[in-house]
Amino acid sequence: MSEAHDPSQARPQTPETESIGSDGAEMDIEAASIGFDQLFEILKNQRRRRVLQYLIEVEEEITLDELAEEIAARETGKDVKQITSQERKRVYVGLYQCHLPKMHDYGAISYNKPRGRIETGEYTPLFERYLSVENDAAEPEWTRYHSTLSLGVALLLVVPVLFGAVSSSTTIQVVIALFVGTLVGVSAIRFTNLTSSPR
Repeated sequence: MSEAHDPSQARPQTPETESIGSDGAEMDIEAASIGFDQLFEILKNQRRRRVLQYLIEVEEEITLDELAEEIAARETGKDVKQITSQERKRVYVGLYQCHLPKMHDYGAISYNKPRGRIETGEYTPLFERYLSVENDAAEPEWTRYHSTLSLGVALLLVVPVLFGAVSSSTTIQVVIALFVGTLVGVSAIRFTNLTSSPR
C-alpha cells in the first residue's frame, strides 16, 4: 500500500476545514479540506472520472501500466488486449504528467509516483458521490416509466376509436398525432434533464 496522503501538502484550504473520520460514509464537502472548485476541477475531465470509476471498481492498488491500459480501452471502446502501444502510451503520458499528480494533490486518489502505484485516496468517497455513475443504473427505471406512459396514452387515445366512439379518418389522424407528440415531448424533457445534470 502507498503512504498515507498528507492533506496539508499542496491542498487548497477552505474556511470549513475540519478533521474528518475514516468512515467515508460520513464524509461531506463541508468537512473536507477541499472546496467545490477543486472537486469539480477533477470531475470535469472525463479521463479523471474514468480513473476514479476504475479504482472504485477494482478496490485495490494497481499499477500505472494497468491503469493506462484500462483507460485506453475505455476511451477507444476496445478490449484491453486490442489496444495498440501508441494508444496505451498516449494515455500513460497524460496520466503520468498531468492527471494523477493533480488527483493526488486533492486526495481523489493516492499516487505513489516512484513506484508507479495508484489506489483510492483519502477523499475518494467524496468524489464518488458526485460521479454520474447513477445514470446507467437509472436507465431501466426510466425505460419502464416511458413504456408505461406510452401504453397509457395509447389506450386513452386509441380505445375510443376501436369501440366506434369516433370513426372518421380525420379523428384517427388527430389521435395518432397526439400520441406521437406526447412521446416526443416526454423524450425532450428527458433529454433536457440528462444534459443539464452535473457531470
